[in-house]
Parts: sequence; structure tokens; C-alpha cells
Amino acid sequence: MLKLDASSKQLVPVLGTSLKQSNILERADLQTAIEASWDSFTAELGFDELFLVGSEVVPHESCRDRIDLLGLRRDGTPIVFELKRDRDKLQLLQAISYAAMVAKWDAQRFQDALGARSDEGAEELRSLLRGDAFELRSPEIVLVAESFDPEVILAADWLGNFEVPISAFALTAVEHEGATLISLDQRFPLFGLDDVYTRRAARVTSAAASTSWDEVLEEMEFPFAQRALDVFRKHSDGNADRRAFFSIYAGSPLGRMRISFRKKYLKIYTTDQSPEAEAMLKERLTSLIPLSTWGSEKTTHSGFTFSIETEQQFEQFLRAVGELGG
Repeated sequence: MLKLDASSKQLVPVLGTSLKQSNILERADLQTAIEASWDSFTAELGFDELFLVGSEVVPHESCRDRIDLLGLRRDGTPIVFELKRDRDKLQLLQAISYAAMVAKWDAQRFQDALGARSDEGAEELRSLLRGDAFELRSPEIVLVAESFDPEVILAADWLGNFEVPISAFALTAVEHEGATLISLDQRFPLFGLDDVYTRRAARVTSAAASTSWDEVLEEMEFPFAQRALDVFRKHSDGNADRRAFFSIYAGSPLGRMRISFRKKYLKIYTTDQSPEAEAMLKERLTSLIPLSTWGSEKTTHSGFTFSIETEQQFEQFLRAVGELGG
């Protein structure tokens, strides 16, 4: 990895390291950090609104091992994450066995796995699992490690012929100014451009039509939900099943964004993490709406995110995107 030195106009090597050299443990450090930074981690991988079911999840009563991390998409797809600090030939085998067990779960089993968690994500997931129209799908597998044995990638490629969805992300660590920086690069599957757009289109299409916006509004608790929906639907029909509007306001001063309807607020994701984008957001949103980043500025899956919780904030947002004058 190289760093651009603005003063000397040179590319300076950044010292590479490993998790072992940095004394980062697989479970106590890496897994704990991912769980505590779930939205940032999943955004870095390119996942859209993936709920965290839990860590160290028991997949079956007969199994002594535990799933490192278990997620669930809004469309009902469970995601089994298997983490390894080093390469491990058995990583994929473990993940497949866990996915096979999770494939037998029903909605109640997922609710049980949430335990006594009372955070907002858990509450929203419980509401989703209780829905009459909710259906569980076949699990997907995500492998994360510093590197992978050829056998793992070759087996994942072969299993793709049987429609077993597997992704592998290589974790790279570097030391920079006293901090350990981590990047995640997809090593499998490696798609061409046409494949990426085809898969994305298929995923959106498969999630359509089972939920109406009227049903979504019944779940919302913030008072301006109906008004927000009316405003956004002037630009796009959105996707009620995913409670979201995608690629909306592309021509506005804030740029293209995704707007998700959460139970108690709107969640906005922009798609530009540059200093110029940050300055524009702060100028137009003012201090009423605090910003935070999501993803990494080094990837295409990144930007700023903020929540709209009050009608005053919503008014400010509408002015920012040009819906209102002033």
C-alpha cells in the first residue's frame, strides 16, 4: 500500500503487517470490533441493510461449535460469516455445515437467537420476523481471512454450479501513524462489470411486490412518515419490501442517496465521502443533523450517513435537496 505525500508529491510505502504481528486476536479483537461496528463492516463489504442476529451463535443443539457472526437481510436471506485470522483449509467446510443448520431455522429460531437484546436493530428485526408476509430464504456464506488456500476458492467456485452463494474477502492490515488500518478486498467471486449489474438487477427484482407502502407506513412511528413517502414517491416508486428509495436525488446539491424507512426515523446514505461532499452536507444540513461516515473512502461503497428523527430536521433536509425554498 502506498501513501501520497502531498508535500513531496511522492508515493511513500506504508508498512504492511499481519493480525498476528499486531497482536489482534480472532475472537477477542477482530470479531468483537466487527460486532461493535456492524454497519461500517457490512457497508465495506457492499451489503445493504444487513441485520446482526448475533455472534457466537449456536446453529444446532447437537453442535458444540458456534457461528462467528450471523446476519439476516430484510429479504429473508441469512448470511453466515466465518472469520479466520490465518488461512484455514477447513474454513469453508465449517461455514457450509453452519449454513446447512441455519437453513432449517424458522422465524422463531431467529427471534430466539436475538436473546434479550433491546437495541434498535434487534427491535426492527423482531418486527420483521413477526410479519405475516416474511419468508426465509436459503443462507449465503461469507468467508473473511487474511488469505485463502487454493482449495477453498476452487471448492467455492465448484459449489457455485449448485447455486450455493459464497463470497470470500481478504483482510489486509497496515501500520500507519501508530494505528492498524484494515482493508477488505473481495477475492471470490471476481465479477465482470456485466455480471455485477445483472446480479444487482436480479436481487432487486426478486425482492419486489410482497409488501405495500401502506403496510410499511403502519409500522412507522415517526409523525412525518406519510409526508416523507408522498414527497419521495414523486421521484421514484421505491421498494416497499426493502423499505427504501434507491438512487434518489441524484441531481440535488447533496447528490445521489439511499433513503431507508426505519421504525422511528429515516436513515439517509449518501454515496460520496470526499471532503467537498462533506463540506456541502455540513453547509446545507447545518448542526441540526449530525453526520457520520459509512464504508471506506477508498471503495465505491462509501459516503456519509445521517438520521432524520424530527419534523424540524425533515424540513431542513427538504430545503437541502431543493424540495423547499429558503
